[in-house]
Amino acid sequence: MSHIHRTLQSPDELYEDVEHGVMIALKKVNERSIVLAYKREGSLVKVITLYYTTKLDRLVEVKTVRRAWKKIK
Repeated sequence: MSHIHRTLQSPDELYEDVEHGVMIALKKVNERSIVLAYKREGSLVKVITLYYTTKLDRLVEVKTVRRAWKKIK
């Protein structure tokens, strides 16, 4: 199973990006983390963007402090 499917099916953390109307799924993979922005359209999942980062804690802090992301899980 790919990192994308694993991240969508069982994210470590899940946020709603209230600024852009998409969901943000986060998953730790080795020493990096996947940040996956997606949108559900009926039974389809549309991946908007996907990237790896080693600075996940800082990203989450910035986004949640300014209330761009709302924690779901």
